[in-house]
Amino acid sequence: MRVVRKLQEIARNCSFTIISISLITLTILILYWQDLSILANEAIQNEAVSHIILVPFLASFLIYRKGELVKASIALERLKEKTNRISLSEITGVALCLSAFLLYWYGSFTFYPLEYHIASLIILLVGITLTLFTIKTLMVLAFPIIFLIFLIPPPSNLTLTAGAALGNLNAQASYTLLKTISVPVTLSWEYGPPTITVDIPSDRPLPFAVDLSCSGIYSLIAFTMFAAFLIYVVRGSIKKRIALIPLGFLMLPILNTLRISLILFIAYRFGEQTAMTMFKTFSGWLLLSLGILLLLLTAEKLLHLQIFGHENKIPSCPKCNDALKINELFCQRCGKFMRNHQLRPDKEFWMKIIGLLLASYLVTFIIQAPVLAFAPKLALTMGNPGGDIDVFPRISDYHPIVFFERDQRFERISGTDASLYYIYFSRNISNPDIYVHVGVDSSKTNLHSWEVCLVTWQTAQGYPPIVNVLESRDIQIMQNPPIAAKYFVFQYPPDYPTLGNRTQVTLYWYLRAPFKTGPTIETKFARISLIIFAENPNDYPKFERKLLAIGQSIAEYWEPLKTQSSFSLGIPTMQLLLGSAILFAVIVQTTEYTKEWRRKTTNLKIFERLAPPEEKQLYQTIKKLSQKTKKTTAQNIASDFEEATDKTAKPTELNNMINNLEKHGIIKADIINILDQPIMIWKP
Repeated sequence: MRVVRKLQEIARNCSFTIISISLITLTILILYWQDLSILANEAIQNEAVSHIILVPFLASFLIYRKGELVKASIALERLKEKTNRISLSEITGVALCLSAFLLYWYGSFTFYPLEYHIASLIILLVGITLTLFTIKTLMVLAFPIIFLIFLIPPPSNLTLTAGAALGNLNAQASYTLLKTISVPVTLSWEYGPPTITVDIPSDRPLPFAVDLSCSGIYSLIAFTMFAAFLIYVVRGSIKKRIALIPLGFLMLPILNTLRISLILFIAYRFGEQTAMTMFKTFSGWLLLSLGILLLLLTAEKLLHLQIFGHENKIPSCPKCNDALKINELFCQRCGKFMRNHQLRPDKEFWMKIIGLLLASYLVTFIIQAPVLAFAPKLALTMGNPGGDIDVFPRISDYHPIVFFERDQRFERISGTDASLYYIYFSRNISNPDIYVHVGVDSSKTNLHSWEVCLVTWQTAQGYPPIVNVLESRDIQIMQNPPIAAKYFVFQYPPDYPTLGNRTQVTLYWYLRAPFKTGPTIETKFARISLIIFAENPNDYPKFERKLLAIGQSIAEYWEPLKTQSSFSLGIPTMQLLLGSAILFAVIVQTTEYTKEWRRKTTNLKIFERLAPPEEKQLYQTIKKLSQKTKKTTAQNIASDFEEATDKTAKPTELNNMINNLEKHGIIKADIINILDQPIMIWKP
């Protein structure tokens, strides 16, 4: 029975927290369920963004660690007398929510909608926190909210460049280490990434390419996320916590070098098969786990940082029990927040949260812009792509599309599910033929852009780009739903096989579509590329309009699911509301600041003339104490006050004087964080 009563008590005390988190989560799911489902799929399917799986759990733990501070900040705000019906934080929160909705809408019309949507999610959470709670609550939750930036997939250009540099470093270090222990190895860059070849006595030489997946860049990205998490949760001096970052960045490359060296040493001594088994065993996650374990040991043993705090480090004072009995929010003596105090949602909270949910439904209805358009009529059979040419529309002045080939070699190199080529042959000799390339995969990240394949990957390896880029920009091919394409024009070098000196004009975009992979139909990601080859590089501008028209015809033929209403009705309204909210917030802020400044100045003048000597001395005591320490609790104030006056102050009289100073705006109550426990203090 005691256990049941304890669980009931915990449930009652946590009801406000549970309700708040549940309703905010529901709001997020209403707006971002498509984005979050794509992120989850990418994290499962692609190693480059696998760290995203951990982000919600780590962020939830950070919020849990700050739970008492959040409740204390809300409780303190309820103690204060509210002078305005609408506070500045609420106005700012509404403005940020509108900004997030507009950024979400704008991102849907760009070539990178997922990245924009996740960025808008972070802004929306800041706005929701300000609308429902207080600025103090936002300050407590600032890091957990900003931590969600790790949900954004890292830019491929940055990943490739950093991965190539890290791969070169690891390859040279591993080569030097293996040569030192007399293992016969050679190092070359003949095929792009650095390749270490080990001479196996009883078998053929084994080349080991230190490419992007072996460079340790994916583990480094995940480690950066965990390092940020660790620096925030450990306790100790800020200098020691920041020192964990360079230690970790030095540790991971060393571990990866040892991993590569160990695999090649095993190949030399025990054969290729055993080495490949070890390679799969010592994957990136195991490498990351070892790095995290070593970092934790370093933090605790070397830097003497405290990883897990103990609540009993802040003892309760004798008055805490009295505060519990009369159900006070804070102990009047030591300032400790009474954890057993039950916070309940008030009418204002329910009005805000219901309004927020209704606004989310309305915004979803008005600007329901999918991350990637779903095209139900693009349904290809992976085993027989040539038999599904009817999924492509007929284009005037062109013969019906024909299947050209399936590039299985590229599929093996890129790791994609399918690489299919189709051709529209022109009826008129003056018009060029149009190639249609369809790349299919379970992960959008694997469907690299043309720029990555031809430019970024080469420059990341220290080589010049394969092609000469003439033009690259985004272009809109549909408004409803929004589909943004990339217009990319480049010229092949003279020595390029079969395409030397020719100019390729490309228009490509991404979408989702059903694909029959056997007995079942799966929804996969597709990259559609329309390609024209021009003999003269000066001719490509005239092909842009043709590709755009054909791209629009193809996109419309596949009947992508439409939005439920017109964008033009909702967006201008929200822009007007945003402008009005920002203007109103500026006016309110200016008025409130001026009013408070005048009130405090006037009260201080009156206080200096008319206040009793004891209150004047108390104010000076609080002022001096706040300059020495942040912990200006009633207990510490009483101690310094008694020392300054050589008199014993009665707790009741001291509390009355403090409350009187607060009432007239001379001092104000605030919350400080000590070992993740909120303490109420007084500030001049």
